[in-house]
Amino acid sequence: MTWALVVRRWVFALLLAAAAIIAWRGGMGARATGVAIAGIDAASIDRLTIASRGSTSTFTADGLAWQQIEPYRCVADALAIRDTIDVLAALPAYQSFAADAVDPEALGLDRPVATIDLSGPGGAQRMDLGRRAPAGRAWVRIGDRIISTSDALHALVVSSDPRRWRDPALFEGLSPEIDRIALRQGDATTMLERTGQRWSMRTPIQTRADADAVGRLIDALSRVRAEAWVADLPAGDAADVARFGLDAPAGSVTVAMTTRSMKDGAVVAGTTQQAVEWGSVVERGTGLRVARRVGSPAVVSLDERALASMDPAPESLIDGRMLDAPSSTIKSIAIDGPAGRLTLERREGQWFMVDAARPDGAPAREPAVASLLVALTEARAMAMNEQGAPETLARTSISVAGFDGAVLGSLRIVREGPAGRFGVECGDGLLRIYSERMLLPLEPDQYVR
Repeated sequence: MTWALVVRRWVFALLLAAAAIIAWRGGMGARATGVAIAGIDAASIDRLTIASRGSTSTFTADGLAWQQIEPYRCVADALAIRDTIDVLAALPAYQSFAADAVDPEALGLDRPVATIDLSGPGGAQRMDLGRRAPAGRAWVRIGDRIISTSDALHALVVSSDPRRWRDPALFEGLSPEIDRIALRQGDATTMLERTGQRWSMRTPIQTRADADAVGRLIDALSRVRAEAWVADLPAGDAADVARFGLDAPAGSVTVAMTTRSMKDGAVVAGTTQQAVEWGSVVERGTGLRVARRVGSPAVVSLDERALASMDPAPESLIDGRMLDAPSSTIKSIAIDGPAGRLTLERREGQWFMVDAARPDGAPAREPAVASLLVALTEARAMAMNEQGAPETLARTSISVAGFDGAVLGSLRIVREGPAGRFGVECGDGLLRIYSERMLLPLEPDQYVR
C-alpha cells in the first residue's frame, strides 16, 4: 500500500465524518413524524376554505355533494374537493421544526402562496403553503410547526386553480318555462318572447320565431361554460368592472323564466331573471373575452365557441316556413294568380279543386296537392330580406283556412322567371326566399287529373 493511497483514504474518512456532523447539527430542533396533520379524519371534513391566487373560496359538504358558499353560492366539484382532502390528510412530514427554529421568509411562509382552512366534527386546522423544494418536496406551516413535506398538495391548489372546482355553468337551471330571451350585441338587440308553446321575435322585427331554433339556443346557453376564472370583484368595485370592460358590456344575454312554488297550500308563480354579459378581450389573438353573470362577483373568460352560442344571427331564429300550422289542420287553399283562380278543398279526406270550369269541384291530383302542402308547411327559406319583392314581378295570392274557418295564413308569392327562385310575403314585412327547385304548383292545370 502506497502512502498516496493511505492519505486518500484518510481524507475520505474525514469528509464522511464532517458530513455526519453537519447533518446532525442541521437536524437539531427537527423531529420526524408520519403525517403532517396527525389524527385527521378525511371523511369527516365538511368545510374547506382556500385562499389562493388573490381570491378566497369556501366550500361546504351537503351529504356526498359539495357546494361553494363564498364568494357566491354554486355547485362545486365534490370529487376534486375530496381528492384534495385525501391528499392533505395523507401528507407526509419528512422533518418538523419549531416555528422559531427556521426562517419563514426563506421558506416562502412569510407570504404563503396558499392557505387552507378545514374543519369538521373533530375540530379545525389551518395550513400555510410555502415554497417548493427540490426532489418533489415543499414547505408548509401548521400551527407552531414548519414541516418539510411532499409537494402533492401544491400541485392541486397552487399549480392548478381551486376556482375550477366551482360550477363553470354561467346559466343555472334553464327550463322550458323560459318566457323571454334578450340578446344584445353592441347597439343591436334581438328580443324573443313565448306565448303558450309559440315563440315570437319582437325586435329587430316582429315576426314568428322558429321554435326549434329557439330550443337549440336555450340548449346552447345551458352548456355555456367558463374557460377560466379571472378575478373575484368586491361588491361595488367600479374600477375593476371598468378595467374588464364590463361597465359598458360589448354584449349580453338576459333570460327570464317563470318559477312556481308552494306557499300556504297554494301555487305561487314568480319570474326569475339571469343575465350574462361580456366585455373586453382577455389577450389579443386568443379570442377569449372576459364575462360575468350579473350579480356574481366572479369574472371569467369565455372562448369563441361560447360567445358564438350566445350571439346567433337574428335571421337564424326566424321561422322560415310560410305557415305556422301543420298540414293536417288545413281545410282549404284559395289560389289567385296570373294563371287563374282556384280553390282546393278537403272533403272527407280527399282533395277537390273548384274553379270556373268545375264549380261543384272535381278530384284534384294528389301529387300536386301533396307538393303544395309540403311547400306551405315544411319548406324553409334559404334567405330573407326586408326590402320586399320588386313591383315588376307578378304576384300570386294564397289564402289558407282551417277547419274552423279561421284564416291560417295570407301569402303573396313572386318568382324570378319560370326557373327562378320563389319569394313569399307572409304579412310580417319579410320576404322569405326559397329555392328554385321547390315544388310549388300555382296553376290550375297542374291540379287537373
